[in-house]
Amino acid sequence: LLDAAPERVRRALAEDARRLELTEVVLDLGRLPKARFPDGDATIGDELVTYEDLNRMMTKVGDVGRDNRAGINGTLHRISAIKNRYGKVIGATCRVGRAISGSAELIRDVLDAETSVTTFNNSILLLGRPGVGKTTAIREISRILSDEHSRRVVIVDTSNEIGGDGDVPHRGIGGARRMQVPNASEQHLVLIEAVENHTPQTVVVDEIGTQQEADAAQTISERGVQMIGTAHGHTLENVLKNPALCDLIGGVVSVTLGDDEARRRGVQKSVLERAGPPTFTIAVEMLDIGTWRVHTDVAASVDALLAGQSPMTELRVLNEDGTVTTEADSELAALEIASASRRRSSSTTQQFVDNTRFELGGEDVIVNDVEDDEDDNTCPPHALRVFPFKVSRDALERVMESMDLGDRVCLVDLLEDASVVIAPKSQVKTSTWLRHAARARGMPIYAVRADNSAQLVRALQAMLGITGASDGFNGGSGAQENRQRATTSSADETDALEEVRMAVEQLVIPHREPVELLPRSGRIIEMQQALVDTYMLSHSAVGEGTERRLRI
Repeated sequence: LLDAAPERVRRALAEDARRLELTEVVLDLGRLPKARFPDGDATIGDELVTYEDLNRMMTKVGDVGRDNRAGINGTLHRISAIKNRYGKVIGATCRVGRAISGSAELIRDVLDAETSVTTFNNSILLLGRPGVGKTTAIREISRILSDEHSRRVVIVDTSNEIGGDGDVPHRGIGGARRMQVPNASEQHLVLIEAVENHTPQTVVVDEIGTQQEADAAQTISERGVQMIGTAHGHTLENVLKNPALCDLIGGVVSVTLGDDEARRRGVQKSVLERAGPPTFTIAVEMLDIGTWRVHTDVAASVDALLAGQSPMTELRVLNEDGTVTTEADSELAALEIASASRRRSSSTTQQFVDNTRFELGGEDVIVNDVEDDEDDNTCPPHALRVFPFKVSRDALERVMESMDLGDRVCLVDLLEDASVVIAPKSQVKTSTWLRHAARARGMPIYAVRADNSAQLVRALQAMLGITGASDGFNGGSGAQENRQRATTSSADETDALEEVRMAVEQLVIPHREPVELLPRSGRIIEMQQALVDTYMLSHSAVGEGTERRLRI
């Protein structure tokens, strides 16, 4: 590349200590040459670029295609020309191409898993700003899959940037085959041709940027061929908002919900949802060289973004010693594990020996190991698992201790481990993600009006269908009599709660009709109100004395 540059530029860069870090050389007519390094730009010499400099350089490189790009035979370098409206070259960007072993190490576990039958068709989309290393990464991915995993890899190389200029591809792509594209506008046709003619297991393509190319990628993926591709877009959300590329991650469709469904979800009637399965099941946001954010489940990430949530991702950093550090990188993850941090600070870590540690925001946090059994080892086998959201964990533990519920109720640190959720009513209304997550897992949300002992006692009673006395809530000397009275009334409480469930699910929600329940005592009405709150429905107590009842 330096041999093709003007002599004064070659001499200056040959003496520069940062020469091996060079990324681009910029030559613009009538300006000083400029060298670009990772830590900034530097001008070269004091002589302006002339027509002769540009013309001499263009004669030393390959033919310039319709996309105004050329290469140097046997190398990965790329020269991009800037022409005036008469077709004369007035500028050039000379990009240094490198085949860097280990540049795909951040997703090496994903690539190694591709040899498994169950993950054979996992397609990977790499996102990032220009110059962050997307092409270098897919070049290394092609080599790993073809050489180390013996996959049939075909590269659709539109500008000869992946496999280099010339008819013989650069050895940096390993044993992968390379198909050249005569015209950049025909890339989608060559993609389909690659599948139809050459029976690949993996198709690699750089810079998917049009609707036709997105459609071709979707067609290839539906034929059972793994796709490895790049697209310009800093984050997954950028692709979601790009009409030409959003189909790569499932597309977006506007859905009108019925009144009942909208009320059940607690959202407006018109919502955005994912239109279909994504073409790429794994997405990588290349934030910087050596720092990637990985979406291991693109479908779930898109659903979360459309619901206004933060998707669950992994932040991966390549250390200087070649090791990879993986951290959870999500606001939602921080919400779900915040209680774990508080619990750890007030208890010993012995009971968490089977858990995994990682750093989040500079603080040590403990989360359950994904390889552990579904049951939390710290919970009794038949205990009700409660996830407290924006509710004081200490207050809950004090109430549980007072009611002697240690064997019946267990507080968990992750929403996915819970059977029920307890949260302030105000938070339930505003936290759309919580309602969606709870509904997806089929778990009820018990909403409390305030974070105080009385409300928490009633919520726990509603969860278990008990009274405070039945579980020894400060029973004192009359605890035994209270337990006897609770036994005789437990049937009434069960009937009352079942009456609420049937009224809501068979009348109020399906037929949109208000319902008045049978008269009950004040205590049972409060239990019924707590249960109605989990359905996010309005209610009020009507009547006086023995005729007092609940209206839903």
